[in-house]
This record gives sequence, structure tokens and C-alpha cells, in this order.
Amino acid sequence: MPLVKRSIEPRHLCHTALPHSIKNELECVTNISLANVIRQLSSLSKYAEDLFGELFNEAHSFSFRVNSLQERVDRLSISVTQLDPKEEECEYKHTHTHTPTHTQLSLLSAVIEFLDW
Repeated sequence: MPLVKRSIEPRHLCHTALPHSIKNELECVTNISLANVIRQLSSLSKYAEDLFGELFNEAHSFSFRVNSLQERVDRLSISVTQLDPKEEECEYKHTHTHTPTHTQLSLLSAVIEFLDW
């Protein structure tokens, strides 16, 4: 069952009791229905504004993160282009000092078990 975040009111357009002194019942029901339709449209308009505001905030946040990532990529590409592979030495002892984590070990043992199966 979905959680209701916004509810359009009024839900029922013509569920009201009519006064007894009404001469034209059809006109009264029509007026009440039209007034409730206008209330529903007003409620819908308010929720649409809220929804587009939230969408704008999400898009702004996403844009900020993308721009931040683009700046980082630009800085890295500049750093990489400035490196000279003939002059820079890569020390393998620093690249292989990483010890496997518990998750990596359990995944590796599961793969080995599967292959031995």
C-alpha cells in the first residue's frame, strides 16, 4: 500500500445534504459540484507547485554534484598529462600493500567453493 504524501481535497464533489428551502435542486447540486471542482483544482495546483519545487531542488543538487565531479576529473586529467612516464617511477611495494578485507576473502572463498563444486 503506497504512503500518501499529498491528498487532493475535497475528495467527493457532491456529497452534501441539500437544504429543504431550495427551489431548484439541480442548480444547487451543480453549483456545489463546481465549487468543489474549483477547490480540487486549487489543491492540485498547490501540490504541483510543491512537487516542482522539490524537483528543482533535486536537479540543483544533482547539478552541483556533477559540476564538482567534473572539476575533479579536470584536475586529475591535468595531473595525469603533466606526468612523464619515463621520469616517474612506480613503486610496486606501495601498490601491493593492500590487504584483502573480510568481504573480499569471503567472496574469494565462495568463488573457489563454486569452482570446486
